[in-house]
Amino acid sequence: MEERDYSEMLKKVKSSVQKREEKKRFQIPKPEIITEGKLTIIKNFKEIVDVINRDESHVYKFLIKQFGLSGDISDGRLIFKGKPPEGSIEKAFQEYLRTYVQCYECGNYDTEMIREFRNEVIRCKACGAERPLHAHKEIKYSEEKIEERKTYELEVTDLNRDGDGISIKGDITVIIPGAKKGQKVTVRIDRIRKNYALGILVKKN
Repeated sequence: MEERDYSEMLKKVKSSVQKREEKKRFQIPKPEIITEGKLTIIKNFKEIVDVINRDESHVYKFLIKQFGLSGDISDGRLIFKGKPPEGSIEKAFQEYLRTYVQCYECGNYDTEMIREFRNEVIRCKACGAERPLHAHKEIKYSEEKIEERKTYELEVTDLNRDGDGISIKGDITVIIPGAKKGQKVTVRIDRIRKNYALGILVKKN
């Protein structure tokens, strides 16, 4: 990669990161969880779904799949027939936000889920960016943190508006110029800013 191209790309990423850091952190209501015998109940499920502006059945199916439990929605409450691991429900909601709500371009959560040509996409109301909706992402409960200048084996799961590869590592979205969707790559982390990082493509595996 030429030095000029790299500098321009780095400036673009820094500018995007700075805009995200200026935004007030998006928060959803803390899940109000109670247990009744073998049932686990999220009392304020509807309130959470309304805040993130998604269909309650979509959120329900996501949570049910992650925990491998059956359940039901009743009077705005989500009822699991079983007990998810302690602390995992809040992590699951955060994973849902990253997968189905947050804009990969500007980090904004003011997005909508729409259908275009038989495909579902996430459209950002703030910057206009769109990305395909992928429903095969699973929760990873790892607390692993990435570090600058270290290399990692990653899988490119999506592309941003500029065609740069995107991979998720823990809580970090890694932008990988030159990588293509579906590739498994070795990446050196060049810069980390909050929940976004710039990766340098070392090799395609």
